[in-house]
Amino acid sequence: MKNLKAILLIACLSLLTIGNAQKKKVAVVSFYADKMIDLSALDASADLLAKNSNLSDDPDFNLTEPLNKLHKAFLSEYIENFDFEFIAESDVFSNEKYKTFKPTYEEPGSINKDIESTTSIEGYNVIPNYRQNVKDLKEVAEDLGVDAIMFIHLDFGFVKTGVGSFGYVSIQARFSMDLYTKDNNSIFQFHEVAGSSKKAAMVKGIPVMKTDKIQPMCESAVDKLMKDLNKKVARLAKKANKKM
Repeated sequence: MKNLKAILLIACLSLLTIGNAQKKKVAVVSFYADKMIDLSALDASADLLAKNSNLSDDPDFNLTEPLNKLHKAFLSEYIENFDFEFIAESDVFSNEKYKTFKPTYEEPGSINKDIESTTSIEGYNVIPNYRQNVKDLKEVAEDLGVDAIMFIHLDFGFVKTGVGSFGYVSIQARFSMDLYTKDNNSIFQFHEVAGSSKKAAMVKGIPVMKTDKIQPMCESAVDKLMKDLNKKVARLAKKANKKM
């Protein structure tokens, strides 16, 4: 009987070892936010475009805090839903091929990404999730020893309420989390949005573009976004775990 128990125990341990060995490895390769706010829901005059550029260049318009909150939730909550093994961020940051990687910032049909108007989690390169970047990152993924790479991106857009050139705008936070195999196959492209509870007035179709008005709206939108993300990421993970 003792021998039988010992055999069963060894068999169980062997199965657990095999199961762990078969876990797919994933590296997060980018985690950043755009400071340039999407104006497509508004009639973007030259004056508004200039105000938007000035806002994104303003050092006081700082998205570090909401981005860090999202990053912390990702590490402590979201990744727990996946059956993958996420390699340590420090391994990504210290990888020489990753540190010297030169991303593509523009693709046909895509909005040009200005690296100067972004805020990134310290250590990460700003890498848009363009398929060219996925393809070019294969060498990095192989050097890291991972099966797939993940891109995380946060941006913001105005949402207009009211009639004509007057009314109010709120801010919509837009979260994207995209996972590709190292061979450029999409596992999922996940997007979620949430609007701010705070609003700003518009005058002649132009919202008040001051940091002390816009930043609290961005932070409010991220707070609402995070309330929904955990459940939705859990549902996403169930499907992704099967695909990987």
